[in-house]
Amino acid sequence: MIFSDHDQRLRFFNNFLDLIPSPLLYPILAIASVLLTFRIWRFTIRPWFHPQEPRELPYWIPYLGHTIPYLWSGHHVVMRAQKYFKNTREPFSITLIDRTIYFILHPDDTAEAYKNTTTMVFDKIVQNLQLMFGISKHTMERVWLKPTSKEEDVMAQDLGLSNPGLKSLGELSMDFWRTQLVGQEGYKNAETKLLHYIDEVLADQVKRADATTGGALDLSRFTREVLVGAATRAFFGTKLFEIEPDFVELYCAFDAESWKLWFKWPFAKGMWRNKAKVEEALRTWIRLPREEREGMSYIVDMVEQSQKAVGTSEDDLVKIMNLLVFVINTNTYKACYWALAHLFNDPNLLSIIRSETASALSSSGTLDTQYLRDSTPWTVALFNEALRFYSASSSIRLAWTPTRIGNMIIPAKSVVFIPFRPNHFTDPFSTTSYTNDVHIFNPERFVKDKKLATSQIFRPFSGGSSYCPGRVMARQEVVAFITLLLGKYEVEVLGDANVPETQKRVPAKGFLKAKEGQDMKIRIGRR
Repeated sequence: MIFSDHDQRLRFFNNFLDLIPSPLLYPILAIASVLLTFRIWRFTIRPWFHPQEPRELPYWIPYLGHTIPYLWSGHHVVMRAQKYFKNTREPFSITLIDRTIYFILHPDDTAEAYKNTTTMVFDKIVQNLQLMFGISKHTMERVWLKPTSKEEDVMAQDLGLSNPGLKSLGELSMDFWRTQLVGQEGYKNAETKLLHYIDEVLADQVKRADATTGGALDLSRFTREVLVGAATRAFFGTKLFEIEPDFVELYCAFDAESWKLWFKWPFAKGMWRNKAKVEEALRTWIRLPREEREGMSYIVDMVEQSQKAVGTSEDDLVKIMNLLVFVINTNTYKACYWALAHLFNDPNLLSIIRSETASALSSSGTLDTQYLRDSTPWTVALFNEALRFYSASSSIRLAWTPTRIGNMIIPAKSVVFIPFRPNHFTDPFSTTSYTNDVHIFNPERFVKDKKLATSQIFRPFSGGSSYCPGRVMARQEVVAFITLLLGKYEVEVLGDANVPETQKRVPAKGFLKAKEGQDMKIRIGRR
């Protein structure tokens, strides 16, 4: 029987070869031999000589590696790698184009990487992001040049800044963010303005919809118009919208295709065109006298003044301002969209959150911000569950020198990804001991177990030196929006109420996208 099976396989192989035209047979066999030799060397023999280097997920085509499947769904490639390596959760690598990317999944390894600010550096990643946005190398050199003495620190002298550590402007920028979003005075000012504009833009959107469509709106467009519009006004002032009334649509059109920027996608004319339109509006805004640009936040003001102090050109300053718009807006409205999509499809949850948030709104329509922070566990849980279920982000580091993570050594000058999503679907997130429900959207898990939101396996805002300083503001932004929406307006879902499916064949940056044509339609009117 063994010989019979062997003979059958041999006959099948011979018959298969007979189907190949003679002129193509030898080239095909030669290519197959080369690919087989490459695979055996790369994934079987080479690892013997580098036992402490993270294993690589095998592939057949040199150079290309896993690029195409990773573009469509990076999460599925990572999960396939985890399964291939028998769920050991040790660091591993994946080849994208000609670069090997290293991945860290285990919470202990993640914590170790975040703590290591000596060899696992983040500033090089920030510099690369700035270069991708088109900021010139000349400006980059000035921004990241550390002064060697107080006398040489011209920028700090011009602006009256304290810089005892002689940090570069690039490093000081993170301090500016912390002053704005973590410091008590800066945060309070930003929060007050943001919540004011959410209320104002929300009312304006409802008024426009009532006048044009009888109150009917696409949920996705409505969410981004309110949150991106409010946040941009809170940080840049209202003058920008006098210059370009459609600024939100221009920015969101660029943001929707900005993944092409990260992957250096060759077919990206539309993305570059939208990016240029955003920057043209910002250029006009920057050229106005400062007294005409009222309402600028501390962070925007400091970035502009400090960049001018080191001699940054107008072209580069415009791109830096665009990067600020991107950092402020890119993820919050997407998380809120998914939260609302589930909220309006779950009558029981809607009733709970409507009741919970009612006390945060006074009879005059004023928000109690302290109540929002302390007494809205279900609304915060809804936000956290949207982060858990739909986040597709990663922390990124550069291993500047050979770096030990767990039992492995990551080579020098290697890019390291720490994806959040794989850990968001592990057993600790299950709400019961007898059924694993991690693949079901259920905010109750964060209400039942309050420690989940601060656990090592839930890091939607990254960690270490890249820990998002705007995390508290983002949560308050979403909770306030939901409170105002439910407290001041009647919302009706039009047509079949279904949560949209996620797109599987479009690269995800930050958050998974809803499938085309599945957006929810709602009708909003004043109570």
